Amino acid sequence: MKLPVETLQQVHTMLNTVPFLKTLRHAEIETLAHSLNLRHFLKGETIIRQGEPGKLFHLIFKGRVEVSRKKLFGKKVLATLGPGEFFGEISLIDNTPRTATVVGIEDGEMFTLARESFTDVLLKNPQIATILREISRARQASNNQVE
Repeated sequence: MKLPVETLQQVHTMLNTVPFLKTLRHAEIETLAHSLNLRHFLKGETIIRQGEPGKLFHLIFKGRVEVSRKKLFGKKVLATLGPGEFFGEISLIDNTPRTATVVGIEDGEMFTLARESFTDVLLKNPQIATILREISRARQASNNQVE
């Protein structure tokens, strides 16, 4: 769902606390805020599944999620993410299927950003694009160690 006007101020505040977004100008933050959709998630809910196509970038607002990757026998937990952290960038940057599964470990809220907005707002900013690509490469290297 699109963000209600009264939520936009909270979104601005949260976006300004995300380290790699601090380089965005006010107009870019405004565009980004209006491009976000609010999504609730539940404890135990699978938000993204390894191997599926990636369409959204996710920025956690409230709650926590667990990121895991399938192994030959079972799964390997790669990370626990909370407010101000994000996931889903690898598929959008590299146009590949999801490299991990993300499940809510408590009820929460996140903002999602469609591929087009992710590209138009975040990847067009050279500083942010560099940071996102570096994080993506590091996460991919970590994922590859699990196999």
